[in-house]
Amino acid sequence: MEKHIMRLSYGLCLLSAALALITRILSALNVPSVIFPGSGISAVSYHSFMDGVILFFMTSVTTAAYVWVKKQFE
Repeated sequence: MEKHIMRLSYGLCLLSAALALITRILSALNVPSVIFPGSGISAVSYHSFMDGVILFFMTSVTTAAYVWVKKQFE
């Protein structure tokens, strides 16, 4: 189960990184990110995806650390 969590969170980390890169490039070119419209106050920005990268990467790393510690005590 833990390996599935690591793989899924790492995959979501890579997906968030790709989306962050796309929105950053669109922002640098002054192209409005019509692909990711926001509902309500503000649109989804580069920083939103970078927060996702950090969240999913840390989830993957902490799950790997948990598996390592669990293996040490078995």
